[in-house]
Amino acid sequence: MFTFVTGGLRSGKSEYAIRRASEMGPPPWLWVAAYLEGDDELKARLVGHRKDQDASWKLIGAPDTLSMVLDPETLGGSGALVIDRLTVWLSNRLAVTDRSTDKALLGEVEVLADRLYRSTTPAVVVTTEIGLGFLPANVPDRRLIDVAGMANQILSERAESVVLMVSGVALRLR
Repeated sequence: MFTFVTGGLRSGKSEYAIRRASEMGPPPWLWVAAYLEGDDELKARLVGHRKDQDASWKLIGAPDTLSMVLDPETLGGSGALVIDRLTVWLSNRLAVTDRSTDKALLGEVEVLADRLYRSTTPAVVVTTEIGLGFLPANVPDRRLIDVAGMANQILSERAESVVLMVSGVALRLR
């Protein structure tokens, strides 16, 4: 069982995910987030989440093979899981590969979606909705839009519920 949360930047996705995960299962909870090296703002937010939920949240960086977070040794008895910043994880993977690997990356997303669907640990997956803007002229940006758009469709198709965040308001789509 997993919930898929999408929305624009700073729309309240992560806060919603943390709140939702804490309702879905007992502590401790696991928060997995892709991060950009040197992203001081994100590091400050992680520290803030840790202070807020110190006794209940374990925070780890997203591995290259994201489905590994569902391995028993990583979940470690967590009552629920949040996978945050899926779009950043995709962007990091795309930055070190060329277009010929995009299909394999989407295959990894399918494996993740299937494992989430079958997992007994409830999860919330957070992504950025990138399909509402214009198509940039920059080819690498188009590649991210293509891959992230397909990845979002794969995950939302298998999710039990799908939520769109707009200005801090959760709109349940399914």
